[in-house]
Amino acid sequence: MDFPILETERLILRQLTHNDAKDLFEYFSLDIVMEYYDLATFVKLEEAEEVIEHFNTEFKNKKGYRWAIELKEEKKVIGTCGYHNWFHEHFKAEIGYELNPKFWQKAYMTEAIKPILAFGFNEMNLHRVEAFIDPANISSEKLLLSTGFQKEGTMRDFFFEKGKFVDATIFGLLKE
Repeated sequence: MDFPILETERLILRQLTHNDAKDLFEYFSLDIVMEYYDLATFVKLEEAEEVIEHFNTEFKNKKGYRWAIELKEEKKVIGTCGYHNWFHEHFKAEIGYELNPKFWQKAYMTEAIKPILAFGFNEMNLHRVEAFIDPANISSEKLLLSTGFQKEGTMRDFFFEKGKFVDATIFGLLKE
């Protein structure tokens, strides 16, 4: 199966390639981006190559999709967005995303997430999309609420990340 390419006014959403490692490393190497991410801040380019390989293996094994968010004009990858923890038998998956801080507050993630949600409901046959975020991640909460998700609650010490237990606020979106 070919990886689906989605397009918006300003973005091309496509499969990640090893050529994107430099663009990913540019922001995965920033503490501000990794603050709420369950990985340590990247220190070498190989880590970006490994995360690309991981995302593509998840696709190959029918466990998820992770799109590169590429700016049409500049042919630059500014983030990724997609599905993981895809439970086919329960018709649900978890959505995740991150964006280069140079492009924060410009509605790029909102623009990217809409066709990705449509793809999930229409092509992946999802009934439910979930997102788990750190309760302190206000920008992520605003993004989810603005794209139709409902806040469903906070689970205490839900994840063990970077040596400590952290809470997670769960958001859900049902196919209408």
